[in-house]
Parts: sequence; C-alpha cells; structure tokens
Amino acid sequence: MRLYIVRHGQTTWNTQGIAQGHSDVDLDDVGRRQSLRLAAAFENQRVSKVYTSDLKRCVETAGPVAVRLGIDLEARGDLRERTFGELEGAHYTDIRTWFAAETRARGLGEHEIRPERGESMKDVWNRLGRFHRLIDRSRDNMMVVTHGGTGGLLMSRLIRGTVQTAKSFRLENASVTELIRRPDGYWQVLRLSDTRHLSGHEDDCC
Repeated sequence: MRLYIVRHGQTTWNTQGIAQGHSDVDLDDVGRRQSLRLAAAFENQRVSKVYTSDLKRCVETAGPVAVRLGIDLEARGDLRERTFGELEGAHYTDIRTWFAAETRARGLGEHEIRPERGESMKDVWNRLGRFHRLIDRSRDNMMVVTHGGTGGLLMSRLIRGTVQTAKSFRLENASVTELIRRPDGYWQVLRLSDTRHLSGHEDDCC
C-alpha cells in the first residue's frame, strides 16, 4: 500500500507568516495553480481514495485530484490543522515567542502547551488516532490532503515516532510525501515534501 500525504496549496496567510489553524482561508492564485499541477502529476497514479481536511484550503487542493482520477473525495474534521485558539491569526514570530515564554514558566514541553481555546500538538496527535486506525485497516493506495503540522504528526505516527519527532518534518505547500507499507507492517518514507511537480510550463497542467 502506498500513502501520499499532501500539504494544501499556498494561501495569502502562508505568504504573510500568519497562523491559520481552523480559520477557513481559501487558496490564493498560486495555490490554485499548484492544485492543478498536483492533479496533473497524479493523472496516471493508482490512487483509490482521497481524504482531505474539511477546511477550504485542503478541499480546494484535493478537488482537482479527485476529479482528474474520477474517485471519491472524503472531507474529515480530524485532519484539520491544530487550532491556535486565541492566538489564531497572529504572526508565527509572536506565537513562537509566546510558546517559549509558556514553556519556561510552566516547565512543560512545547508539544504539551495549549493556548486558550486551542490545541496542543499532543491533542492533535491523539485526534489523529482514529484516522491512523483507518489507514491500518486499508489495503488500497490513498492520498491524504492535510496541513503542515497535522501531516507531520500523521507521518510521525505511521513511522512509530513521537510527537516531538514530527517537528523535524517540514512540509511545503502542495508538496507530496510518499510512504509505502512493507510486508512487515512498517512504513518506509520514499520521498519527503517533494515539490518537483510544481515546476514546468503553465501548459503542462492547465
């Protein structure tokens, strides 16, 4: 079984360095072109199912792939990005400063810190448990269109890492991370945050 973890295409908030979390932000023009290039790249791939976060930036990324392949698209709330609560909409520089201060003051790991009305990384890790079990039961190739943080956490779960391991995975907009499940049940990473499909001429995809 092959699993493709795709981060959503670019949004205006991405370019501004703003934390989106559960804010339902659309793709920008670049992101929409990225979604078409992604669909073109998978035209001849064997993918039986596309799962996506139910936030618009992911649905808009996944839609062209599902249409191109003629397969179902299932939107799921458990594939959403971490919500930053009261920090949502803030610049990442300010968020990092806040987390550093909270970590020092409370003596907790950054992955355990939860903003007011928000989630910690550990919360998202636990939220992904049900979807992880769905993958374990599956035998057909699938694509999962999600967010940078959530995608890293899902990948870490699959390779039997930890919440902290996920911080080492940086997934670029509209990138593809490909994993294969070996006969022994372990997952092997074949490519990480691959964006080669985003290069080329406009006529190649649209």
